[in-house]
Order: sequence, then structure tokens, then C-alpha cells
Amino acid sequence: MWKKILIALASLTLLFFLGSGVFLFLLYRELPDVKLLKVWRPPEASVVYDYRGRYYGDIGIQRRYYVSLEELPQHLINAFIAAEDKNFYSHSGVDIPSVIRAAIKNIKHRKIVEGASTITQQLARNLFLTRKRNFKRKLKEALLAIKIEKELSKKEILELYLNQIYLGNGAYGVEAAAKVYFNKHAKELSLEEAALLAGLPKAPSKFNPFLHPELAKNRRNYVLKRMYEDGYITYEEYETAIKKEVVVDQENRYRGSDYFLDMVKSYLIKKYGDEVFRGGFSVYTTVDKDLQVYARRALRKRLASIAKLHGFPFLPESNRQMEEFFRKQKINLKPGSVLVARVKDIKGKTVLLELPKGAVLKADRPELPMKRGDYFFVKVVAKGRAKVMPDLQGALVSMEVHTGEIRSLIGGYSYYRSPFNRVIQAKRQPGSAIKPVIYLSAIMKGFTQISTIDASPRSFFDISTGKEWTPKNYHNEEYGIVTLREALAKSINTAAVNLLDDLGFEIVLKVGDKLGLKSLKPYYSLALGSVEVTPLELTSAYQTFADLGVRCKPFFIKKVVDKYGNVLEENQPECETVLPAPEVRVLVDMLRAVVLEGTGRRAASLPRIVAGKTGTTNDYVDAWFVGFSPYVVTGVWVGFDTRKSLGNRMAGSVAALPIWVDYMRVAASKYPNDDFPMPEGVVEVLINRKDYVRADDTCPGTPMVFIEGTEPRLTCSDMRGIFFP
Repeated sequence: MWKKILIALASLTLLFFLGSGVFLFLLYRELPDVKLLKVWRPPEASVVYDYRGRYYGDIGIQRRYYVSLEELPQHLINAFIAAEDKNFYSHSGVDIPSVIRAAIKNIKHRKIVEGASTITQQLARNLFLTRKRNFKRKLKEALLAIKIEKELSKKEILELYLNQIYLGNGAYGVEAAAKVYFNKHAKELSLEEAALLAGLPKAPSKFNPFLHPELAKNRRNYVLKRMYEDGYITYEEYETAIKKEVVVDQENRYRGSDYFLDMVKSYLIKKYGDEVFRGGFSVYTTVDKDLQVYARRALRKRLASIAKLHGFPFLPESNRQMEEFFRKQKINLKPGSVLVARVKDIKGKTVLLELPKGAVLKADRPELPMKRGDYFFVKVVAKGRAKVMPDLQGALVSMEVHTGEIRSLIGGYSYYRSPFNRVIQAKRQPGSAIKPVIYLSAIMKGFTQISTIDASPRSFFDISTGKEWTPKNYHNEEYGIVTLREALAKSINTAAVNLLDDLGFEIVLKVGDKLGLKSLKPYYSLALGSVEVTPLELTSAYQTFADLGVRCKPFFIKKVVDKYGNVLEENQPECETVLPAPEVRVLVDMLRAVVLEGTGRRAASLPRIVAGKTGTTNDYVDAWFVGFSPYVVTGVWVGFDTRKSLGNRMAGSVAALPIWVDYMRVAASKYPNDDFPMPEGVVEVLINRKDYVRADDTCPGTPMVFIEGTEPRLTCSDMRGIFFP
């Protein structure tokens, strides 16, 4: 009987091993060919650089930059080995003692509390397998690791691992993680920074230093302790490193993309297709990384101030902050209550808005960019009904005057709230910011800046509305005879429309076309900015003013290089003279008067020679300031994405100009503090503002620019001789 039992057991054991062998053989045959890893490179991001060659951002499915093992500091390599696989150099893919130790520990705790995956196993899992936990996947992982160890050297395995591993916040590999968390290359990482990265593979979200700095520090110190115990660092190095605080680059915390990167990505996809996402492109742009930071801060600061002043809702910038804001709010569904809601669905002209704890409100769909998952402030108007309240928005674009290179571009107060790029996509009425086109046309027709115009109200039949129309001035002020200089400086509406009437539409439309303003129409309301333009179009027109009639096409890509070093494109400034320099120089002097004497006086606080023009539309819906120094031109717009007033007296000088001043205080300081050049054919004359004749020793004067031969001949002394012989 015992013999029969032993034979049966032996047979079962043999069958088990045979079955296991067949199972393992079939499983092994299913495994991918790891020989491909000899020539395989993981997908890399395309890297975007600013105009000084500094890293700005990246474009790709995965944020990764491949680096060789030789480019990495030894303490970084040691940190990962100490944290993830202390026996890496001695095992053959699977660390049997670690597996046994982990199994005992897991049985003891009756749950998985410790893993035993080697670096090679992690590489196998990340490259070829899912993260699903089951016996078959673990077995495949072990077999693949053994297979990889047979084909690749330890150096090759380690290099692939350090470039493949996910380290949180969208970063794949140590080079990307170094840029995300510390804004530096991996080769520049200190010991404690390297240890922090090495602590992330275990749980990238849990130990994310942006979100959980204390947990990240504890994990980092654990890695440092392992490095000391394994002999990679001395006790003194360990003691020094664990005392240091976790310091990360907060500017990169939410930088998955921004308005400028999004514009670069759209351009590249349109030109090169999906090849962009397969990575390896180096994209050299015109943007100034520093100015982008200043522009973003200036815009947000002023918008927050306006929102607070007028009681406008103002949601946090980041998605994480918005989610927290959304969850923690107190729900009051009484009419008039203002809540934060999330877009659940969009059905035709109706939007379904969800609140915490399952409440749903319906609202009419506003004319706003929106999609599922977006957050908005809403006002409850009736039971189950609400009204979506638009965000206060703004846009800023800045260009170099003599090249057209875009130095900064902010398309809204938060890319994460709304990726709609208002600089290039939003068509808005420019208000009085369009008036320089009319005044330049007048100078080209022989007017001077001290020529006069009757600013008394006239009535016009405006074909854009089909009605009789009488323009009004700011605060309903009335004027009589004024000079062109005063009319532009004070932004007198009646003077601008009357001047347009005297000039006729032909020359104004022609000048607008030369400036790239293709949307101008032969309407009298054109003089007050009833047309629609994008901030980039209007700022580009002012670039032509700043460069005295030379129009430079705006551009933002300087060079694109593929991963093999081939230059795919290289762009240079495209500039041409479109308007006569002498006449434009007279206009620049008049726009300088806007700053010194008129609606743009706040800009005079800058220790720079600048010129520009405010713009405000009816009911304070849009606020503008576009201005320039001899080297940089910047346009700012403030408003809502729908037609909604900014509030009483929120003109361009109040809402937009402070943003422009804050930004230009930094941007203009990067260039010499020169005056605008005086081209051949113009003269500067001191003009007495009382009689508008030449000033002399007997009277004060203001310097003004004239086309040579059109300047006044009479002096103050001559006037006294005429009227008081």
C-alpha cells in the first residue's frame, strides 16, 4: 500500500513538474524578444528652448530626455541601487533571498507589505507588461528579467531603467525629473536631490515633493540611510544631507503646458504631424523665459485686484486648488447664491452643472469656451436652474520692435482654467486704441499735429447699424476746436469721428491694410473701434509705429532640429517698409503725448521713453493699452469672454495700463533708454502751447515733431509784433 502511495505521489509530482515545465515553456515563448532592447530607445519629449537657449518646456506623450549613464553622477546611480535593488550587481534578474524574505513578511502580516522586484524586473514590467497584480504577471516579470540579464549588460539595464522609470508629475526618467523638481540637469543634482528622486519609484504620488514635502523628506532620508548602510556615503555626508530641507522649483509645479507652449505645439503638429510626439526635436523659440514669469504675475495681480474691487468671482488657478475649492464649499441652493459647479454634460444649448453630493443644476449654455470637467462660478436663479458666470480674463503679448520676435505671450489668467488663447483667438473691439490709424492717415494727407479739428458733435448715418448715430465723449464731455495732438492725447471721440469724416474712408482703410488690420470696414463707428481684432493683430500694428513704418511679421519659432541634428527649419525676421518714416515719426510723437499729457499718464512713471494708446469700448466691456519703447512693443487686453462690463470707469487706463506698466518696467529695462530716432525729413521744434507758434526766449515751449517744411514759422515775438506793435 505504501509503495502504491509513493508511486502515486511520485507520479503526481512528476506530472506537476512536467505541467509546470510545459507551462513555463509556453509562457517563455510568449515573452517578447528582448534583443530589440539593444537598439531600442524610449520615446522622448521634444524640448522647447527660449531665445537664450534656456529650457522652457517640452512637447510629447511622455516627458523624457534620454541621457547616457556616463552623463549621470555616481551618487545618483548609487541612490537608486540603494533604494530599489541593493544586490543589483550580483543577481541574475531575480533576487531569490529578497523574494523569500518578502514572502515571509507578507505571510506574517497577511497582506503585501514588501515587494522584491529588482531593477531588472521593474524595467521588464514597465516596458512589456501591465501593472495588474497576479501570479502569471509576476512569473512573466521574473522570466523576462532573467532573459534581459542574458542579453544586456548591467550598465545597459541601468541606463534603460533610469531613462524609463516614472518619477511623478509627468516626468519619465531622471533627466526629466531633475528638470521638473529642481530645474536643472541630472548631472547637476546634489546628493540629497538625487536621494529624493531615488525615493519616488515606490509611490510617485505619495512622495511627490510638490504635494507632500514632509513625506518626500522622510522617504529621501530613508534612501540616504540605505546609502550609508551600503557604504555609498560616509556618516558625515549622511548627517549633513538629512538636515537639509526639501527645496523644489515651484514654478514648474503645474507646467504641463502653457499658452506659448500650446501655440508652439500647434505649429509643429501642423507642419510635421505626429512625428513631434515621437520626440527628440529641439525647438528654439523667441520667447524670453524671464519675461513670461513677469507677464504672468503682472496680469494675475491686476485681475485679482479688479475682481476684488468689483466683487467678481475669481477661481484659483490650478486644477488641484479648484477641486479642493469645489469639494469644501457650503451648498446653498437658494436663488441668488453663488457656487462653484463642474460641467457634467453639454446638451445643445443646455449645460448640466454638478455640485458636491450629487446635486445637478441646469443652465443656458453661454458663449464661452467650455468642456466637460471645467469649473465655473454659477448663480442660482430658480429651483434647479443657474446662470454661468464668466471668468475675468486678460491677455498680454510683447514683441521686439525691430525683428517681430514674440518675447512673451499670456493668453489668459490661467491656462489650466481655460487653454483658450486670447492673444491669437479672441477677436475684440479695440475701442480708442484704433484711433492712431486715423491720425496717421491725417498726417499722410498733410495735417500736422497742431492742425485743428472741430470736435463738436455731428450726426452720421452708420451703415453698420442702419441708424443715425451721434458719437459721445467720455463722461459726455464737450469740446470745440482742438489740435490733433490734444484730440489723440485726450482720446476725444467726437474729434476722431469728425476727422474720419473729413478724410474719407479710402486712405484710412489703406493705412489699416498696410498695418495688417484687415478687418477695418467703411463705418463711422470704425473711429471708436467697433471693428474686431486680436491682441496680436493690434500689437503688431503698433510694432509698425514703433519701427517708424517698417512692419515685421510676428514670429516665435527660430529653429527646429530633429533628434539626428538635422536642421528642419530656420527662420529670420521678415520686415518691410510699408509706411513713410517721417509721417509715422510724427504719430509716435503724438502717442508720446498720450503718455505725457493724456489718458496714458500712468505710463510716464516708467524711467523710459515710451509711447502708446489706451482703448475702452462701450459700457467698459473691453480695456486696452498698447504701447512701446524704441525696442519693445506690448499689448494688454482685459475683459470677459462674453459681453460683460468690467464696472463703472474701468477704462483702459485703469484696467489694462497698470499691467502694461508692471511688465514694461522689466521688459524695457533690458534695452538702452534711447529716444525714438529722427529720420530724414522731420524736425523737432519747440512749440508754445498757448498760440501754437515757435517758442523763443520770450515764452515756454514743448518739443514737437513735424514733417520738414510744415512746422510753424511764426514765433512768440512775431505774435507780439503782430498783435501788439
